[in-house]
Amino acid sequence: MFEILKNLKSFQFLLLIIFISCTVPDDSSVQDTITTIESQETSTTTTVGPSTTTTIADTTTTESQETTTESQETMETELEIPETIKIQSEHVNCTIPGFVPEGYKTNYFELSTELGNNKPKKNAENPDICILFSESISSDFRVYHLDVMEKLFDYVGGYHRWVHIIYEPEDQALEAVDALDKFDFFYDNNHKKVEPTLQFVHDKRSCLSGFGRKMDRELNHYSFCIQHTPQSEPYWENDRNFYGEAFLVGHYNGMAHEYYHHVQRAHTFERSPAMPNDCCGLTDPVDAPAWYIEGQAIVFPSLFMRDNFDKLQIVKDYELQGACVGDPEYKIDTFKGKFIKLAGCNLSQKYRFYREELNGDGQCRGFTNLEEYRDTALCANNGWEMINFYIAYLTSFETLFTRFHEDVYDLGFPDTLKKYTGQSFEELYESFNTFILDNPTPPEGFFPTEPLNELVDFWSINSG
Repeated sequence: MFEILKNLKSFQFLLLIIFISCTVPDDSSVQDTITTIESQETSTTTTVGPSTTTTIADTTTTESQETTTESQETMETELEIPETIKIQSEHVNCTIPGFVPEGYKTNYFELSTELGNNKPKKNAENPDICILFSESISSDFRVYHLDVMEKLFDYVGGYHRWVHIIYEPEDQALEAVDALDKFDFFYDNNHKKVEPTLQFVHDKRSCLSGFGRKMDRELNHYSFCIQHTPQSEPYWENDRNFYGEAFLVGHYNGMAHEYYHHVQRAHTFERSPAMPNDCCGLTDPVDAPAWYIEGQAIVFPSLFMRDNFDKLQIVKDYELQGACVGDPEYKIDTFKGKFIKLAGCNLSQKYRFYREELNGDGQCRGFTNLEEYRDTALCANNGWEMINFYIAYLTSFETLFTRFHEDVYDLGFPDTLKKYTGQSFEELYESFNTFILDNPTPPEGFFPTEPLNELVDFWSINSG
């Protein structure tokens, strides 16, 4: 069923060819040159590691004669990305690109634009992704999960370097662990290989932290969601009990949310999609506030789930087609209502909830710079979602979902916002607060009636 992960094509990569030419007047000069070359080769071999294939072309040295005649020494070095590994089984759908050797490109931007990591791929183009399940994950869960991922790729595009494992900690997950081992995941902070186990994976669980193969977070960085199955994760016990079988719809909304974070990161390249004082290990952040990074990734699944609701296998199995048609409101005491709420397609209702927050006795009394950081926010979720809808209302959904991504790497987020809205952060907050208070209900056009992927040409995006 998951056609995107079948019959994958091998990547073909360009070869980086470095020509080194040296004039050799005498023996001592020849020796110095050879020493330098050997040092370079040793450094490359040490960095790449034994599991990586590095092709180094023949080195030809012209011995100096006992004369003053000048001779020419030529060395040609080629760095090559090893072959892609493809694994497909009941529990593993995985494409593992070859490890990128040190020196192949000078930075991640160059690598990403060459490999197309910042370009969406249609299903037939087979994006390099990896989806893993441990052996006790139910077949229904796997079917629903893969179904949603397939529709995500059709809708917004498949982006390389997405890895997601869902597991029960008590499992061995031998197939999944073996795949991650081929991904060079099992390395400690000292860059030393460790024993491949599910426990090692479990100890590093998060979504969406990412990992560097062999701890290389420059050319070999991947988005990684490590997820104890929500069907048994203690953290979700109360939600499972309250929502019952509808709980899984919320999980798939969350999965679309996390995948969209991966899309965002693809367009900031090596720069962190964050504010300067965000945590942790940031690299030249683009000064993107939490309300944008998280809020845009809330708008996206709300519209994705609405637009694809009737096509989802889980919806068909529960015979709830039509529940998200026409901007519905949920009633939490009904099974259908729980589906609507967790899918997030109750757009006008969420607008009203946010407006009631502003007029209520809670902490959120208006949108301010406190919303720029997750740990100071008072108006998260509904407020963050609505301000992104507001930006699209001021500009267009095409602007929010493509133009912003095209400019944020070069301009940073504040200048990108200024370019398309004409407003600074503070001016946006003031106009947004006024808009919400002046409009008891969302005006026409605030929420799109057409599918988002008909309003936005996701395939035209040209970031960087």
